[in-house]
Amino acid sequence: MTEVAALLAAFLEATGRDAAIWERREGAVTPTLLGASSVAFADRTEPGAAAWDVATWARAQALHAQLVTTGDSVGWLFVEPGHAADADRLLGRLVPVVRRLTRERDGATRELAERYEEINLLYAIGELLGGTTSVEEVAETLLVELAATIGARRAVFLRADRSQGALAPIATLGLGDAEYEAIALERHDHIAVRAYRAGGACTEDGQAAMVGDPVLATRGAPLLAVAIARPSSGIGITGTFAIPTRRATDPVATPLGVLVLAGREGGSSFTAGDRKLAVAVGTQIGTAMHNASLVRAAVERQQMAREMQLANELQLKLLPNPRVVQPEARAAARVIPAESVGGDFFLLARLDRDRTGVLIGDVSGHGYQSALIMALALSAAGIHVQAAFDPSIALEAVHRSLRDELESTEMSISMCYAVIDIRAGELRFANAGHPHAFVLAADGQLVRLGAVAPPLGWCDDTIEECVITWKPGQRLVFFTDGMVDARDAQGRRLTEQPLLDTLASMTHGETPDQMLHALFSQLQAHVGSTALRDDCTVVVVDRP
Repeated sequence: MTEVAALLAAFLEATGRDAAIWERREGAVTPTLLGASSVAFADRTEPGAAAWDVATWARAQALHAQLVTTGDSVGWLFVEPGHAADADRLLGRLVPVVRRLTRERDGATRELAERYEEINLLYAIGELLGGTTSVEEVAETLLVELAATIGARRAVFLRADRSQGALAPIATLGLGDAEYEAIALERHDHIAVRAYRAGGACTEDGQAAMVGDPVLATRGAPLLAVAIARPSSGIGITGTFAIPTRRATDPVATPLGVLVLAGREGGSSFTAGDRKLAVAVGTQIGTAMHNASLVRAAVERQQMAREMQLANELQLKLLPNPRVVQPEARAAARVIPAESVGGDFFLLARLDRDRTGVLIGDVSGHGYQSALIMALALSAAGIHVQAAFDPSIALEAVHRSLRDELESTEMSISMCYAVIDIRAGELRFANAGHPHAFVLAADGQLVRLGAVAPPLGWCDDTIEECVITWKPGQRLVFFTDGMVDARDAQGRRLTEQPLLDTLASMTHGETPDQMLHALFSQLQAHVGSTALRDDCTVVVVDRP
């Protein structure tokens, strides 16, 4: 030790007498030099430090030898002879200083050994958690590692189940056949609940421990409970392990579980160092559990995205190809859902050489539930428009097929079905609450096909059929209210009139595809990068 060597060098300078201190640690074969006033004197006294009878050897060498207990070892102080009173007093002060230095050294060594175990534990847990995305799979091993380091014989790993309001065990240690039940978060007397609510560590022993956890704390064995929670973003690697208290509704601050340890060897209480280590482990596990939940959420989002994309593709495949009405008619149609799937749909039917059926529907709302009702409605419509000659009869049949689903979901469908009859020169239609259905003449004049009944699902009113004249050059144009309600970045609606103005300007024999392209270009120019709030559908049909 450099401090001892410095002291002995100062002693030599003050007294003119060489000195050296050797120690023999338990289990060591050879002695160790703590310090000497000179290298020559260290070499001279080394054989004496290793001698079986140190005092006899010292007398033979005309040296003074004094036994010095140095912390966890036994040592000898060798000094050249002399009888100056000042030197003896200085020597008397030297020995206590050496004892203090060695005790500090030994204490630091023991603490380093203890810290090494803790560091080794944290490293082992880090390796264990780094190899899995499921902490539950390694929970039992985590308990074994932590209990072995702290000296506990029994332990339990509890995971928070906030939906059930309880802490549920996922791993236990040393309980034998005893069963550890889930702990309700209302049990404020239980040590695990107290640690969970405090977001930190709690200790108990004696009678209080038996109340705090009667399963683990048999005969009053000491208890240590620590919350499993990841640290806040402000805590660094070298910072404190204290867990910040936040609102209980904050998912980041709420602990993810609790570790409870008990039955320490010898019945001794858990120390502050044990608490600190347990909190560090709880923080490490909490961070791993939080990260694992993020990974699972990301995987679920990716899976959901793939499933929604598949649902979108399947839904679009349900819709008919506009070419089904060829060669008697020309048609163009497009559906853009506000989400991956939507509730808008259309149907085109080549009823015979003289008649072409055109149907549009809009299920209330949008998203997954609307898409399910849409699929049912499209399937029912595909059956009934072929079986019924009159559009009103077809819509009533569709309503009967969907009545139970519409009532249970409290949803509705606006639907308009029109049949172009070239032989009779008529357009027969029935409109159940659909506001945007038009006949466009060759000169740009628009005639609205008004609703004659509320949307399907509102009531059981009879749906009346209407008949108007159909002339060559006329076109059917149906669209849903998603087109009308589309908003720009300032929240302004597109409204119906600009769409009708665009249609009225098409008097040069534009094809259905060209008209469809013009309407959706107008929609895109209005909304820009703003997300659609509702599904958008347009159907254009003409029969030259």
